[in-house]
Amino acid sequence: MPPRKTTAKSAANTADTSAPAAPAAAEGRAASEQAVQLLDAATAHVLAHGLGDLSLRAMAEVLGTSHRMLIYYFGSADGFWEALLRRIRHAEQRVRPALAEEAADPARVLELAWERYSADSYLPIIQLLFEIYGRAIRDRERFQAFLDDVVGSWMGAMADRLHRQLGLPPAEARLRARVELATMRGLLLDLVTTGDRKGTTAALKYFAERLAPAPR
Repeated sequence: MPPRKTTAKSAANTADTSAPAAPAAAEGRAASEQAVQLLDAATAHVLAHGLGDLSLRAMAEVLGTSHRMLIYYFGSADGFWEALLRRIRHAEQRVRPALAEEAADPARVLELAWERYSADSYLPIIQLLFEIYGRAIRDRERFQAFLDDVVGSWMGAMADRLHRQLGLPPAEARLRARVELATMRGLLLDLVTTGDRKGTTAALKYFAERLAPAPR
């Protein structure tokens, strides 16, 4: 996820000349480990402080390295930001199946999901998601992978669950998944905006009780 198109292109075009030469095999393993460590630190920083101005130089300073080294490890400025987004998305994707398995009742699945995503410890990720949303909508070409994943992968997983649990036809399961996803994210945006945890939680439970009948 790059800072600005001109900056990203410039960084990408100069990567071969400004970054160090490719390491040998042993050095390559060390470089890979260093890249993972930098990505871990960058993820923690972004979750705590947001995306900021999307400056690769600013991020490098936070990480105690240089923008040239980030370009070296990740191939380009684009490569670094894409790896960061992918790390955050994949961490969440690993949690999805556990939520569905924890409860057979679709209403309870919604409530468990709300408990997780609305928790104080998780709200920085939600805030980051909405921040990226805004940037991605303004620059669809650059953020197309994020836009494809942020709705499509979630809706597909939810539709599969509804098909299994309720026996809904695939088309109907997908429609219902879209409604559930939109409602959940709308209430999370409400919570981030207003801070009204009691009101948003009550609204989620109201929605879940009326939308999710017992499995057939």
